[in-house]
Amino acid sequence: MSNRQISTQSQGGMALLMGLIFMAVGGLIILMALEIIPMDPSSLHAPRWVLGAAGALFFLSGALVFLQGIAGPDGEHDALMRWVQYVLVLGAMVAFSSVFLWVGFGPGEREFQTTTSVGPLSVTGQGDDLLGRCLFGGFGVLTALGTAYYAFQQLTKILNLSGDGDE
Repeated sequence: MSNRQISTQSQGGMALLMGLIFMAVGGLIILMALEIIPMDPSSLHAPRWVLGAAGALFFLSGALVFLQGIAGPDGEHDALMRWVQYVLVLGAMVAFSSVFLWVGFGPGEREFQTTTSVGPLSVTGQGDDLLGRCLFGGFGVLTALGTAYYAFQQLTKILNLSGDGDE
């Protein structure tokens, strides 16, 4: 067995392990959001769907890493694998964007914290609500636009509608 084959196998094994860990963490968070695993409601400062979106981000990202570990480096040439990757990445991007959009534009109060560090000295204080919402909302809008671009661009690539013929 060549060194390249051993390296590829060990990378695949690590991808499987890391994918399972992220899927497990995401699954636990989703189960808490669904109230299957009990949690103290006072510790939750967002709607349960936001918690579920965060869990879905971990779960879908882990599933993507896990499947790439199974498929190996040549997996992206398989049409089914391209569709599965598309759905997993799109779902993760939607979950990621939705958390930032909720923080920026959702109802209710937000508590932002700022930390300024100069060398070994750090100062922590209360952050401005409007600035925090603008930063999170702006980033949420940018990630949502990136998600829409990815959805369209990858779909045309998978369906080979771009006309480049590199199937």
